[in-house]
Parts: sequence; C-alpha cells; structure tokens
Amino acid sequence: MADPQPIADAAAREAALDPRRSFIVQAPAGSGKTELLVQRYVRLLGTVEKPEEVVAITFTIKAAAEMRSRVLSQLENPGDIGHRLRIQTIDAFCASLTRQMPVVSGFGAQPGIVEDAHDHYHDAALRTVNELTPAAARLLLHLDNNIEVAANLIATMLAKRDQWLRKTGLAPTRAQLELALRSERARILARARALHPKASPDFAAAALTDKCTWRVRANPVPLAQQTEPLRAALEAILRMPDERYTDDQWEVLGAILELLPRAAAHLKLVFAERGETDFTEVAQGAVARARHAGEPDRPAARARHPPPPCLSR
Repeated sequence: MADPQPIADAAAREAALDPRRSFIVQAPAGSGKTELLVQRYVRLLGTVEKPEEVVAITFTIKAAAEMRSRVLSQLENPGDIGHRLRIQTIDAFCASLTRQMPVVSGFGAQPGIVEDAHDHYHDAALRTVNELTPAAARLLLHLDNNIEVAANLIATMLAKRDQWLRKTGLAPTRAQLELALRSERARILARARALHPKASPDFAAAALTDKCTWRVRANPVPLAQQTEPLRAALEAILRMPDERYTDDQWEVLGAILELLPRAAAHLKLVFAERGETDFTEVAQGAVARARHAGEPDRPAARARHPPPPCLSR
C-alpha cells in the first residue's frame, strides 16, 4: 500500500501549534481549520494551571458545541475538567466580562438578553423625536412631520449603533463622514482601474447605458474586453457617492447625528425600565470592562473615569 501523500502545509500547521506565538489561519472550508484550533487549544491546556485560562471564541453555539466535543475527545480526563473549558460564543464571552465587573460595565444585575430588540429601539426613537428639540424639528420638517417615519429611521440606526458609537460614544462629524465618502470613491476607482487603466466617471458613462448595460455604438471598451467584472466595476463608479454633502443634505444628516446620542441614552433608559438588553449593549459593556482591566470594581475606583452624560427624567 502506498504511503499517504504528505500535507503540503504540514510545516505551517505544526508552527501554528506553538503556544508562544500568535497566528491568523486562512484556508477554505473543509481544510482542517477547526481541527488545527482544537489541537492548539489542547496544547495550550498543558501550559496553564487552570483550564479557565484558555479561551476559544466562536460565532455560533453550534460551532462552540462541536469544538467542545472535539476537545473532550482528545483529553485524558474529560469528566474532570469538561465543565471548566471556556469554549463559547462572542456574545457569551462578552456577557461573562460584564458579570465580572458589573459597576464598570454599567449593568449591575445581569439583565435578560433579547434577540429582537426592535420594540426597544422604536420606543427610544419615539421618545427622542417627541422631545421636539431643534434637531428633531429639522428632521420632521424634512419628513413632512411624519413622526412614525422619523422614529423608524432612528430605530434603524440604534440597531446598528455599535458601528457609530464604537470610538468615542459620539456620532461621527461631517469631516469624518466626508472622509469616508472620499475613501469609498478611491476604493471603487482603484478596483475599476485594476481592470481597465482608463476607468473614470466619464469613461464609465461612455461605456455603459443609463441601465448600466454595455453601449452598442461608440463604446470605448472593445467588444472582446467587455467582461462582467469590468461592467460591474464601471457601474459601481456611476453609482458611487459624491465626495461632499450639499448644505441641504448636511442640514438633515446633521440633525440625525445630533439626535443619535440622545436616542442611545434613551435606549439605555428603556433597557433599564424593562430589565432587558441586547447583544450590542452587552458587547459595549464588555469593552468598558476591558478598558478598566485590573481596577477594582467599585464606585470609588471610577472617580478617575467619570461616566458619559446621560438624560435626566
């Protein structure tokens, strides 16, 4: 019987098991990434005094359960330490951090976690709009005084608040947003020019129709080069955002950005009233706990780090 063919990346797989070093593993499905992670986890267990010191984090409960099963199958004493293995989802890991320091994380007693918090977002958004601040008035004027549409708009943003509260707890400025617009335009143009060196807004308009199909006549792109990837890249150029907002656009967007921090504060009140929270709030609490790692979880210890302003009721 012929010897099995050696794995081409066997050396890299063995190197990834070195507990003294960190690695990022990128490979297609079915190539053995999970098995490699299991082997590294088992090897790490042999270097620590307590199994709780090694943490494996996955996206789904199913993946965590599968990995736990594989790890237990490779341990000599699975019955003794199985319940102490920290193989959990991102959400479960964040929740464990907030429980360790309830004052710093801002939770106190652990609230119930709801998977669909749309009603909470809508309640907080409606309270924000009904305050009728100048920013709320500007938004309502733009929306023909439709309070429900305004509330739904803000509620949608609250569901994604981890994307705009991640840095300073404030909504982004006009300069930051316009920088993002320019960066996106540059990315789209670079991708198109990698496929055709003359790619530009004028070039794309000359090559594609209003429906973004190839023009039949006077097309600057020869028929042999009219590929789908190039067409899609040129279409992206035609649809890319402008570099700057107009003053009218910014007046409305600025009003929304002014309302978002108030809406986030109202959401905290809604969560507190109902004794519930969502995964994003748990993750933010975990980040707060990580920032103060090593500090005692006491109100006095927080005097050096005062909490952000909140709404009074």
